[in-house]
Amino acid sequence: SFLTRTVSGMEPGYGSIAYTSRQLQQLLQKALEQVFPNCKIKQIPIGTSFLNGQGVFSSGLAFVCAASKGISPAEAADRLSVFLPGEDLLFSKIEKNSGYLNFHPSPRWYTESASFLLRSASFSAWHFTGEDFGFFCTSSPAVAELQKSFVRLCSILRNCRAEGMLSLPCPDCALALLDKPQELALIFSLARLADAKSQSLLPILLETARAFCFFYDSRRIWSPQPHLTAARAALCLTCAAWIQQGLQQTGLWPEKKFEKVLFSHFDIKDQG
Repeated sequence: SFLTRTVSGMEPGYGSIAYTSRQLQQLLQKALEQVFPNCKIKQIPIGTSFLNGQGVFSSGLAFVCAASKGISPAEAADRLSVFLPGEDLLFSKIEKNSGYLNFHPSPRWYTESASFLLRSASFSAWHFTGEDFGFFCTSSPAVAELQKSFVRLCSILRNCRAEGMLSLPCPDCALALLDKPQELALIFSLARLADAKSQSLLPILLETARAFCFFYDSRRIWSPQPHLTAARAALCLTCAAWIQQGLQQTGLWPEKKFEKVLFSHFDIKDQG
């Protein structure tokens, strides 16, 4: 089963953006107290972005410290980084960029994030086609692009299910095989989508759809390694589930079609 495993020794939500942000805030708070003990900040800023195609957690804490101490952000970042670990379970390295502190997620973070996202989603649109979106007759090119990508994803999943790829066992070690740049970028986009607020959903949905197309156009789902095949199929299923949820939340979901396919509702929490 994709979703019946538990992550031994890890706290719930370990692979989520929210959990990671809280942990990084705690690390930065300790560094702040060591370097700038009189600099009081209500909440240490943490954001996510892509840097040279790689997902990163970024903090502008150095800018706040620099302003209060009359030094450059780059110098403040240098001072803070002395009291930060070079790596831990959450990140593999820290990169300083024009005053920003950028934390690159670790391989383990990506594995746990994929697992967390897979456990937290549900998919039911097995029969969706372009007809369900009115053949993409929309005034918004961005919405049409998103809908086309979702329909393509649904078609891919139908093929995966027909070929038995979604029935392959997918243990933790299988998800750890998702280590190519395209796979990691899609996982990071999905994590950002799961964390997005309603007002910012559409841009992140489009980002995720494009990340999926980038992944699928460069990596086949099938592999001679059954575990890698299972992991890539699980990643596609996770992507479809989160995009479906986003379409529903943004009002871009065709409700009538959803009612018709309830009989084939598939909750990935229950798949064996």
